[in-house]
Parts: sequence; structure tokens; C-alpha cells
Amino acid sequence: MLSLLRRYRDLILVAILLLFPLAVFFANAKKPSQLSRVDRAVLSLTAPLEKAVGAVVVGSLEAWHGYVALRGSRRLAAGLVKANQALQLQVQELEHEAGENDRLRRLLALAETGPPRSYTGARVIGVRAEPSGLQLITLDKGSDDGLSRGMPVITAEGVLGRVHSTTGGSADVLLAIDRNSSIAVRVERTRARANVRGLGHPGLARLDYAVRSEDVIEGDLLVTSGTDAVFPAGLPVGRVTRLQRAAHGLFLEGSVIPSVDPTRAEDVLVITSGARDRDLPPALPAPGTAR
Repeated sequence: MLSLLRRYRDLILVAILLLFPLAVFFANAKKPSQLSRVDRAVLSLTAPLEKAVGAVVVGSLEAWHGYVALRGSRRLAAGLVKANQALQLQVQELEHEAGENDRLRRLLALAETGPPRSYTGARVIGVRAEPSGLQLITLDKGSDDGLSRGMPVITAEGVLGRVHSTTGGSADVLLAIDRNSSIAVRVERTRARANVRGLGHPGLARLDYAVRSEDVIEGDLLVTSGTDAVFPAGLPVGRVTRLQRAAHGLFLEGSVIPSVDPTRAEDVLVITSGARDRDLPPALPAPGTAR
């Protein structure tokens, strides 16, 4: 008997494996009232196996769907990141354009509301500091556009400087904060006269020739007086700060906060009518020429 089992064990095993699923199928196909003891025994034996196989199959399917969904989510997230970056770039461009439009509108309003003058709009394209100490910015307009030495250069906030030298397509502007710059001003509140001289610092200038007996206080707005034959009257220059009124002496000592920060200047107006060529340091030679 044992020899027969050893000889035909493979065949017997195959038969059992074929008959077992068949028995399970027939047992499951019967109604509960029709189940025999054998059927119940088969179902009892196979139930744990069915649950295990079902759990493995369901888990595998869930893992697969999760993997597919995760790959889709990653692609979607990458697309959203790119879209967000593109939108941020568009927002920055729109903010830049909005700022530029606002500056241009303010310059246009200044040109329209002020006294009748001729203006040329220009843009700052360069910043220069000469070995001699001159602080200059370069505009994208020059003598071909009607600019010449001495013409006032302003922004919507006030005085920026004056044209120092020109070429055909560009112009250098001597900034109002330069140590060589001195602008005749009046205190807007009392009309007292003084001068504002640059200190070479973008945020501070010096109050000169303000008579000690005049009514000048900290916070007073200083505007161009028009008496230097360079700047027309009424343009903002700065506000008085750190005022010292000594017991003796003819003049007050004080500082001025400039109305225009030259480090932020981008769009400007050049006043092309009524300019005078005076009160300027010597013009610099053009690049490439002997000094």
C-alpha cells in the first residue's frame, strides 16, 4: 500500500488539488438548507484560506491603485508647482508694470499741473562715481533729443539733479546730493531763503546760509527759489532736520532730508526750457578722450 502511495503520490496530489476546488465550488453553490456534513466540513476548512486569499488580493489591488493614484498625484503636484511659479512670475511682471505706470502718471501729472515748460522724459540706464568724487547717473536721452548741460532733472518727488554733460544718445546728471551741488531754496512755509548743499550721501544734505533770525523749524519743506538761474521755483528739494540755533553767529546749522532718493530713481523729466549753464563743476571729457 505504501509503495503504491509513493509511486502514485504525484498523481494523487494532483487529483486532490483538482477535486478540492471542485468540492468547494459545489459546496458554495448549494443553499444552506441543502448542505451536508461533508459540505459543511469543506466550507469550514476552506473559509480561513478564502479569507487569507481575499485579503491578499484586496490588499494587492489597493496597493496598486494607491501606487497609480500616487503617481498621478505627483504628476499633478509637479504641474501645480510649475503653474504656481508661472503665476508668481506674471504677478511680479504686473507689479513692475503697475509701478512703472504709476511713476509715469505722476510725472505726467507734474508736467501738466506745473507752469508751462518744455519737458523731455528719460530713463535712468546707469550709475557712475567718478574718481574726482562726482556722483552721476546716466540717462537714455542726449543732445540728439534736445538735452544740454545745466538742464534741471526732476522726478515726481522733486529735484534729482542737473545735466552735467551729454553725448548724442545719453546724458550724465550731477545729482543734487553730490558735494559739488548747491541749490538755492526757500522755506515754503515762511519764504525764508537758504541753500541746500549735497554731502555725497543719498539720505542727507546740509542746510546752508539760513539766517539765524529767520523762522525755520524742523520739518519745514524746502523748495527751489528760482534765484540760481538753473532750477525753476517751487520744486521740492527736501525737509529740514537736526536744526541747531546757536546763540551767536549769522546762520543756522541744520541738515536736510532730500525729497528724492537717487538710488531709487528710474523715470525722470528733463526741463528743457529756461535752463542755464552755470554753477556746475567742469564737464567731464567724453570717454576715450584725453583729460
